[in-house]
Amino acid sequence: MRILIRSDASIAMGSGHVMRCRNLARALRRRGAEVWFLCREQPGDLIPMLEGEFVVLRLATLPDTLLCPEDRKGHTIYETWLGCSPLQDAADCLEAVRRESTGGVDWVVVDHYGLDHTWEEAFCAGLRGVGCDTEPQLLVFDDLANRMHRAEVLVDANRLAASATGPYDSLVPGHCRLLLGPTYAPLDPLYGHLQPLAPQRRELQRVLVFFGGTDQANHTATALHALSAGSHDQLVVDVVLGRSAPHLAAIKQQVQRRAHTQLHCGLPNLAGLMMRADLAIGAAGTASWERAALGLPAIITPVADNQRQGAEAIAKAGAAILVGWPTAEDAMEHLVANIQGCIQNPDLLPLLSDRARNLGDGRGLDRIVTTMLGPGAERRCRPASIQDENLYHAWANEPEVRRQSFQTDPIPLAEHQRWFRDRLHSANALLQVFVDGEGLPLGQVRFERTDPEPWTCVVGFSLDPVARGHGLASELLTCGLRELTRHWGVTQEVYAEVKVSNAASAKALQTAGFTESAAPRPGVRCFRKPVATTV
Repeated sequence: MRILIRSDASIAMGSGHVMRCRNLARALRRRGAEVWFLCREQPGDLIPMLEGEFVVLRLATLPDTLLCPEDRKGHTIYETWLGCSPLQDAADCLEAVRRESTGGVDWVVVDHYGLDHTWEEAFCAGLRGVGCDTEPQLLVFDDLANRMHRAEVLVDANRLAASATGPYDSLVPGHCRLLLGPTYAPLDPLYGHLQPLAPQRRELQRVLVFFGGTDQANHTATALHALSAGSHDQLVVDVVLGRSAPHLAAIKQQVQRRAHTQLHCGLPNLAGLMMRADLAIGAAGTASWERAALGLPAIITPVADNQRQGAEAIAKAGAAILVGWPTAEDAMEHLVANIQGCIQNPDLLPLLSDRARNLGDGRGLDRIVTTMLGPGAERRCRPASIQDENLYHAWANEPEVRRQSFQTDPIPLAEHQRWFRDRLHSANALLQVFVDGEGLPLGQVRFERTDPEPWTCVVGFSLDPVARGHGLASELLTCGLRELTRHWGVTQEVYAEVKVSNAASAKALQTAGFTESAAPRPGVRCFRKPVATTV
């Protein structure tokens, strides 16, 4: 399978688009895909970094790519980021592919604010002339919701409410799958692996400052000034910048003047520093979801228009402190006050830490790859744990699950927590998570012994949205039934009820060996399966 990724980095654009695409490319390659990048040459482009791992098809520098103008209100004009028209860029990309390609293309990934459906249609259609028998599928990263796409899949990690599809309803085809919310943030897999080990922050001793690799507006300097005020100068501070940051030399001098301060350049990721920090001060881009995965409290500010919606949503969820910086004087005043608040209020850091962790589990990259390539192999069931509490809540409130449930209203978090913890510790409940060989949760199955018939079990099950459409529901049930007999080891009858309209669940039950029986009430279909085992 061959996959092309079109993305750019520059001093003006920053590095975030290319870095998250590199994460995706690595994950796709682990699943056996061949990945090529299409990148425009320009200052700060990160092409040499990518060429150390992947084939990069270079697009020649254009004079206008060196500019990122703003309108009269100070908003970036993203259409100018290409330096040419979308059709010209598509033609340049097709010529680059034509020079190197020896086969077809299965997927195209686009992560670029200057590209829309015009480019996507021209490029994908044009690939037919360079060895493709059919047009590839298209995945788009977007968080502006300001232009049309012809995508099969669209990813926007900044939409905290997974059901908040409104901004994209008129911008994508009806068949487009929307992967919305931080559970789809394409983070380095290290963040997902470290999440169970991340501590709850309780006392402010160490601060991480990161405003992106380039930090063109030099917010880093303002943060360092605030961290040098009063008693704040005793805090240990880690500062991160990219090697091409325009203010790097000045920040080096500022770091040298402040005690307990270290500057880090060109790090492969920030996971290690985030694990050690008690508070982060920084921008509200992809780093927001990295911090959230590790439960790191943060004072955030949107440094670009595309960060504003996500920053406001994070603050509304109580997972970070949002600070707007209209002027440098305001920034200093607000930063000093909020740092002091984290020191003086002993409940604030633990609260921010817990709420941040609730936003996502750091496995978004695996979910995107599963959507593109299908579920991974070596699937099995594992016991549910308290770390799955938020995942179960997200599954329970997923729109399709609520639509097919007998109670369709969303379930409040507090109510879910009581239910989940009660079942997790009950001798009459068995909760299993269905995972692939990499441990990515694909769904859940639950058995509950009923009273007064202790050897009759009620079963409930659901698949994660990325696992649907692959015929896995019956496999999930069969896997769960094996765990049922292994744990309880007695003769059981397993019983299920589904809505008459829920044809998919009914088919999965029948495929797993359940037999339909008389329904106790209208609108319900009932299924039973005897499970005979020896103790």
